[in-house]
Amino acid sequence: MLAELQKVGLTTEEARIYLACLEINGGPVSVIARKAGTHRVSCYHTLENLLEKRLLSQYNKNGVKCFAPEPPEQLMKMAEEQVNITKGLLPELKSLISAVGFKPKIRFYEGRDGVEKVFHESLTAKREILGYTNLKSVTEFFPEFFRNYTHAKLKKGIKTRYLSPTTVETVHVLEPFLPPTYDQNLIEILLVNRDQFLFENEVLIFGNSVGIVSLNRDELLGLIVESATFARTMKAVFDLAWLGATAFVAR
Repeated sequence: MLAELQKVGLTTEEARIYLACLEINGGPVSVIARKAGTHRVSCYHTLENLLEKRLLSQYNKNGVKCFAPEPPEQLMKMAEEQVNITKGLLPELKSLISAVGFKPKIRFYEGRDGVEKVFHESLTAKREILGYTNLKSVTEFFPEFFRNYTHAKLKKGIKTRYLSPTTVETVHVLEPFLPPTYDQNLIEILLVNRDQFLFENEVLIFGNSVGIVSLNRDELLGLIVESATFARTMKAVFDLAWLGATAFVAR
């Protein structure tokens, strides 16, 4: 029972002495200490602690201070009091969490596998993926992986909008990586001036996450930031860039 009593808030010494009091129905310090197998002085201090916890009561017998155990049901009352105190603290504790604010989750990856993990993560998108990319670079960087990634994305019905710098090769560069049949509404690409907008990183915006990977073979790294506010802001910036690119193409 010692272990169980410790779980409800008693120390080992308190549990041992409380059990001793129950067994002999209390008595003077010397008798309780002898029953519990503990030193008289330390027993006295522990008895005082049990008094504060209302597990014992105190009385005098022939001028000698004695201690008597309270019914074991008092342990249940102690537990209920702790629950009520905790319930009362919850609103204040929750307000402290709000005051600190949400901390975005940031994951950093290195190497080719790390870059691929960021692309794999984007396949969890529920609606669409927005991407600043360099289609020429990304298709040359890992053609087989990018082909499988593109097929998986289209199979899941995830729409992608890409902004990519234009080159002679870019116009048809994606065609070999597409399945024979697919919903052409799932991919939209706007090409922007390479001299002004030479993207050397890929930025993928999806759900509440933003993924960033390096397309430079000397900088194999990936980064994912999980933050709803950051993702919304990046989406707004992308939509603004998309509108600007659309207006440029319209001219």
